[in-house]
Amino acid sequence: MKYLFLLLCLWLPAAAATAPPLAPLQIAERFVAPTGWAEMKDYLCCEAAGQAKRETLGQQIPPQLQRTCQLVAQGDSTAVVAVELLGPAERRDFYLHFAKAGDAWKLQAIRNLAMTHLGPPMVELLSNLPPAEVADYDRKHPDASHAFTVGNLRLWTAADADIAAHFRKNRADFRKVLRLVQAGKYFTPDSAATGEKAANANPAVHALLRKLFLSRVTRRETGCASCLEFVIGGKVNSTVGLLYQADRAQLPAMTPEHLIVLKPLGDGWYLYKTT
Repeated sequence: MKYLFLLLCLWLPAAAATAPPLAPLQIAERFVAPTGWAEMKDYLCCEAAGQAKRETLGQQIPPQLQRTCQLVAQGDSTAVVAVELLGPAERRDFYLHFAKAGDAWKLQAIRNLAMTHLGPPMVELLSNLPPAEVADYDRKHPDASHAFTVGNLRLWTAADADIAAHFRKNRADFRKVLRLVQAGKYFTPDSAATGEKAANANPAVHALLRKLFLSRVTRRETGCASCLEFVIGGKVNSTVGLLYQADRAQLPAMTPEHLIVLKPLGDGWYLYKTT
């Protein structure tokens, strides 16, 4: 019996040393926690390894902000975890992209929607215009009224949870504009550019886009030739919007280089962001 006990004592440290590798969600939760993480460098690669040299991202985030991690997708070799930061006066999102090296997952890149800091000052400026200037704005911008512009800017810079809530609240109108675009058969392989122009010029489609604070419908944002993208807005190539694709097998892959997140909203609809 004493030999059995001795063998057990020798085996336990070895078993502890070969603990299963951490999954992407576990790595994300440790990486954004307010406390430090001694093993951080073992789970970083690529640009993330160069950015987080001494502190985790969680140590650099204001400690009062709550952090919530959500696994968006995990395949054989890549994974994406969304992180929400929540405080009394702010709500922000960013996305952690992982790659698998052998049997180990490593964080390779951190992404968020760029240039959203430009939105709030524009909203404040437009919201404080006196009625006479609002009327003048509407005369000068018949295609994008003052009310639409303010609502669109707010939605562009909104948190993912607020965009999802906007979609749920207006689900019937999103379905309606989708049916109109599909019925028009605007997006055919040989008429992508002209079809897009015609779709956005359709008075019924245009009215619904404006009602939903959407800038346009297109197929050029995510690299998905079979998806419909209802763009909210953005700057340069960093955009946010709602994507429709009923067939999950045809969805574009998320990458740190372009499509940084694709969150399911139900019924074939997704929130997407590019960079």
